[in-house]
Amino acid sequence: MQHLSNGTADPILALDALPLHLPPEQLKARLAGLIRASVSQGAAAVAEAVVRHFQALSLHPQLAADLDQRAAYCRGAHHWRGLAAIGERPVSHCAGRLPAGAH
Repeated sequence: MQHLSNGTADPILALDALPLHLPPEQLKARLAGLIRASVSQGAAAVAEAVVRHFQALSLHPQLAADLDQRAAYCRGAHHWRGLAAIGERPVSHCAGRLPAGAH
């Protein structure tokens, strides 16, 4: 995992790495572009950037009043954090395993 500017590998703690200076509409457009890029580059390749954009949207002062939307952005960040973690594991680690409930 890449270490962020505050010395931590945890994207949750790296608030200075979040693009909070951008307006919400620009963050949403960049997020959409990153998610589209994940189709060709693989989700793990762009997951950290996607997480940072979801986090920025969930913490953005202009969106503070919409709690449901902020919760959705937090769920999106959580989902993409999981994709990043899966991408860090060797393929053999997951081979032959079924997801929970897929029996």
